[in-house]
Amino acid sequence: MKHAEVLKKITPSKTEASGAKKLAESTRKALKKHLPKGVKTLLAGSVAKGTFLRGAGDIDIFAIFPVSYSKEEMFKKLEKAAKKAFPRAQRETGYAEHPYLRIYLKKKRIDLVPSYKMEEGERVKSAVDRSQLHTKYVLSKMKAAQKKEVLLLKQFLKANLLYGAEIKTKGFSGYLCELMVLHYGSFEKFLKAASMWKLPVVIDQEKKYTSLRAVPDFKTPLTVIDPVDLRRNVAAVITRENLQRFMFLSAAYIAEPSEKFFFPKTMSLEELEEKTEGRNIFALVLDVPKTGLVSDKLAEDVLWGQLWRLSGQLESYLKKAEFNLLGIHPYKTDSDCVILFELRSPVLPKTQTFRGPYLDQTEHVSVFMRKRSKPFFFDHGRIHSLGKRKLWNISLAIKEFRKRKNAPSHMAGAQKAKLFAKESILEDYPEALEEYFRINWFPA
Repeated sequence: MKHAEVLKKITPSKTEASGAKKLAESTRKALKKHLPKGVKTLLAGSVAKGTFLRGAGDIDIFAIFPVSYSKEEMFKKLEKAAKKAFPRAQRETGYAEHPYLRIYLKKKRIDLVPSYKMEEGERVKSAVDRSQLHTKYVLSKMKAAQKKEVLLLKQFLKANLLYGAEIKTKGFSGYLCELMVLHYGSFEKFLKAASMWKLPVVIDQEKKYTSLRAVPDFKTPLTVIDPVDLRRNVAAVITRENLQRFMFLSAAYIAEPSEKFFFPKTMSLEELEEKTEGRNIFALVLDVPKTGLVSDKLAEDVLWGQLWRLSGQLESYLKKAEFNLLGIHPYKTDSDCVILFELRSPVLPKTQTFRGPYLDQTEHVSVFMRKRSKPFFFDHGRIHSLGKRKLWNISLAIKEFRKRKNAPSHMAGAQKAKLFAKESILEDYPEALEEYFRINWFPA
């Protein structure tokens, strides 16, 4: 297919692009005036590189400090300068490897990030230090036409919920998108290659290592050596499930290119009702924890890390209780954490088989028979017992799950979590349902 129509919809207008650049540059200059002598400022990220999607031009400005400053000093100096430069701007403190500031000017989100001055090949003191080198690298390598290819890749990933390296998504970062276009040449060439990958895959664009065999084993399905830091895998965060889903979607697109891969139709409530007809979909719902961070909410990455962990605990618990789990998906609104899950059946037989030891293990058999109740039966050389199942329906199982004391530290609300049935989910969390179908089912 021709990509012109897609590009028309996703490329920032000249007004938007120049406006973002002007705002970024004026913000950078205003901040620099109030920073200590010797501290440089740098515009980084997709606005600096000209690879941002229409309506998504958030701005990253780095304050680059000499190594003589501690991380605490850097942030204090940056915060002081921002207050003087932008006294009326809404400000938030964000938390990555160390704190940064987020301000809002002219309805644009602008991240002000303290970092250390760094040269290529130097060992980083914090992960954000590389960003200055990433920007320089991409600007020095990427041709104007390739920036359009990056936009196509970003939109493809965004439409399929695979764009973003944050813990919520565990997908492709913007920088990784740029590296893939540089390595393969175009959006379609990358998708063709990805559709035929045999995992694990290793990419070393700048040949930092003498051979691919010399590349360290990062124990990830995709390894992309950072051109500015040979010790870093740019694709480290991508899960195997997300990578395999991307490969599947790439193959589907190459076989039958369509705009639907870039702009999926939003599901109406009627469509969601039709999709959920006859299916056993539930949700565990708890309040978003409040901690005083980032507008009185837990920092997003920390919150999502714990929500994923709680989701994993629920998945293991349900499987151990012998429920046939068809899918599970964590989701978050401003006020609620939601774990959506689908079962083949919400009800299990009221009797349960308990498998015992092999019959020639006499002592173990005796212990098993004292512990379990009659009747006993033999199967494949083992003794078994037929007993009463304690958790024979999903309501009982969730009631027991809430009593567990091993929930992640900020997910203590799990003990008060509510179990929602399909009808309530359709009413309160239709977006969560749509995400679940898009990620777990094809076609959604």
